Amino acid sequence: MYLLVGEEVLLREEFLSRLLGALLPSGMESLNLEILSGSEAAGADLITRCRTVPAFSARRVVLLKEADRLRTEGWEAVLAYLEAPSSTTCLICVADKLETADRRLQRIEQVGKVLRFAPPRNEDERQRRTQRWMRDRARQQGKSLTPEAEMLLLTLQGPDLLRLAQEVDKLCLFVGEGQQIDLEAVEALVGQGRVHGIFELTRAVGHRDLDGALSCLRRLLEGGEEPLAILGMLARQVRLLLRAKDLVDESRPPGEISRLLGVPRVFLSEILEGAKVSSVARLEQGLMRLLDLDRALKSSGRLQPLYLELAVIDLCSGGKT
Repeated sequence: MYLLVGEEVLLREEFLSRLLGALLPSGMESLNLEILSGSEAAGADLITRCRTVPAFSARRVVLLKEADRLRTEGWEAVLAYLEAPSSTTCLICVADKLETADRRLQRIEQVGKVLRFAPPRNEDERQRRTQRWMRDRARQQGKSLTPEAEMLLLTLQGPDLLRLAQEVDKLCLFVGEGQQIDLEAVEALVGQGRVHGIFELTRAVGHRDLDGALSCLRRLLEGGEEPLAILGMLARQVRLLLRAKDLVDESRPPGEISRLLGVPRVFLSEILEGAKVSSVARLEQGLMRLLDLDRALKSSGRLQPLYLELAVIDLCSGGKT
């Protein structure tokens, strides 16, 4: 049994693909791979599938996605099954999150393998790891990213590896036979209007310019930008402002601040200006507001743009609606 747990979806899915390729002979997937969802699976049915004999192969695989949504009776059945598992079935469970002290996780560690795909908690370490990962992905396709291009991609997309993978892959195709991906290539691909629209929004929020912020937000939404992506950019901007205040207080030079924040020098002045006009208390309050909004957006469907507008109003006013 394997448990793949953690919220780094891209790394988790890439490993899952390699694991399935190693476990099942090519062409046997349709006969010996069962895919279930934890939100729908019943314990008895899951175990029946685990005990089914493989067809024309030495092994079959039962893949349980959203395992953290499996009901209690389902987990009880899994734990009972692990006392005498089938020797010809590999059970793979995939979950976003299970607590370390969870007895289910502890039992799986005793009889199988738990692989964790969680981002580093430390913001600096997560940024360094993300930049290394971007460089490696470009290198695998025979390309290289300039530091400025890395910083701009990180600023636009945040440390979301799934979104970054899409952007790096598109950039590798965009530059054609050229080997280097630079700042101009990133701006040309994503569009200068989008780049500056994002920074205009975060600048307007930083200066409490409500009319300007709402105008920028509506342009981004009308241009097809996803509400959750905009939320991620706003949250990253608030964290950047908090860190920038600390670095300025430490009298760090602009070049070092740019490097430590992962922000291209061309946009650094806007970050420093926003840090000067924002208090630590207000920025921390804004970050908490965005955390609340993240939960609301993931369950609000078509109301996402409205919730985002309300959050921007809160951030610009310093209050809470």
